[in-house]
Amino acid sequence: MRALVAAFFVLLSAGCTHRRASPPTEMSGFLDDYTLVDWHAYRAVLLEPVTLWRSGRKSLDPVPQEDLLRLVTDFQGAVRTALGEGFPFVEQPGPGVMRIRLAITDARAADPVLDVLRASQGTGRPHPAGTGPLHAETRRFLESAVIEGEIRDAQTNALLAEGVDRRRRGAPPLETWAEVDRAFAFWADRACARLEARTGVP
Repeated sequence: MRALVAAFFVLLSAGCTHRRASPPTEMSGFLDDYTLVDWHAYRAVLLEPVTLWRSGRKSLDPVPQEDLLRLVTDFQGAVRTALGEGFPFVEQPGPGVMRIRLAITDARAADPVLDVLRASQGTGRPHPAGTGPLHAETRRFLESAVIEGEIRDAQTNALLAEGVDRRRRGAPPLETWAEVDRAFAFWADRACARLEARTGVP
């Protein structure tokens, strides 16, 4: 996967319809900051639940709902594991705290109304596919889906970095849940390593 590129999002509400702000016209790599940030001042993370954006509730009807929930839940687990190696997690804003928001989306910038699915909406039951083959529609969704995100100062809400990432063109398709989880872990490890380098975490 390549480094992230465009607009991470305001994803605060659950399970209902939302209006989406227009993305920046200039796209840049993830962790390219837009302010003069003293990254070394940040030592903790407030991680919001990973979300999935879709262009209305019916736009991903062919994809099993349990698959969509598993995608956001597994991605959140991978990010928490990678971040936890370098940063403590907190539940409240404070000095030196980064607020991180991430989403998986197939939504287009031109879509005025989107629906949000959150990792916290999972059933908690094991997924019936285990590490086995992906549903055909889930596989097709992953071919076009992107990861979006932003990092803000949790106390002041100042934007520190934002980006969008997608699988590189020509990459082999993901065929199994085991491959999806490896891809999530690879992405999370790479993104968190860059964040650790910026903040000076040993």
